Amino acid sequence: MTARSWWDAVCGVSRDVLGLNRRNLEYVYPLNPRWAYVLADDKRRAKAELTAHGLPTAPTLACFDRFEQLARLDDTLRAHDEFVVKPAHGRAGRGVLVIVSRAGDGFVTAGGRRLSLDHLRRHIADIVFGVFSLDRADAALVEPRLVPSGFFAALAPAGLADIRIITVDGVPKAAMIRAPTVASDGRANIHQGAVGIAVDLATGALRGGWHRRSRVAEHPDTGHPLSGIGIPGWAGIVDIARRVSAVLPLRYLGLDIIVDAARGPLILEFNARPGLEIQNVLGVPLGRALGPVGPGRAGARA
Repeated sequence: MTARSWWDAVCGVSRDVLGLNRRNLEYVYPLNPRWAYVLADDKRRAKAELTAHGLPTAPTLACFDRFEQLARLDDTLRAHDEFVVKPAHGRAGRGVLVIVSRAGDGFVTAGGRRLSLDHLRRHIADIVFGVFSLDRADAALVEPRLVPSGFFAALAPAGLADIRIITVDGVPKAAMIRAPTVASDGRANIHQGAVGIAVDLATGALRGGWHRRSRVAEHPDTGHPLSGIGIPGWAGIVDIARRVSAVLPLRYLGLDIIVDAARGPLILEFNARPGLEIQNVLGVPLGRALGPVGPGRAGARA
């Protein structure tokens, strides 16, 4: 390869790499109307919208949006030994607490930490106060701790792995698995220590991992291989992504789907401004994966 052809190749790749500004200018702002952001930014609204269209979501066990409700926290959670607490307006996993069991009068997180009831009460109070949502008054949702299907349980036993699928105008364009680790405390967020696993969109086959800014062939906790195997029921998972995209007014979406052992695929949430880490996980510039954007789809509101 000559110096010129090498330079052309480098520039060709760099033109396809998306940074935050380019993502916003070319995809988020022109494709996602501002009035529709509330659907993605409020998990309560999102679940209501999805449920209204017959799409599968995780059930809600309790919702705290007033401080006085916390006086009865013990009674509200008495029947639940494992659950997940999350802010309705949270992002990037901030404020999410995964409880896997009780320990006396307290609780144990997915990462093995022990929390007292008072500690849990303070955490939920912080959510309601807005600590995890830019000081905006919020609500704390309590959902069942979902049990991953056999494939995902073997892949990441420390928490609940999810599948991130990015769609444009209802067409799936890129996919990865986000697999929790002990270091990520059961959260499926790559910047908090989870593993990103590339997925072949056409077949559902795993194509290697990305962890702590490096390529990895195995899960760091379990040694489970991250390539050469396929996700069971992949066609059905992709179909759910298409169905969600078809009913929402957001043309550019990041959809997070999990596969529960009892309930099957469930939509955890959708994001109108999906992050860019998927480029590192796939090893493919996102601009190339997404391709050109068309004029829009029939029926979309401006």
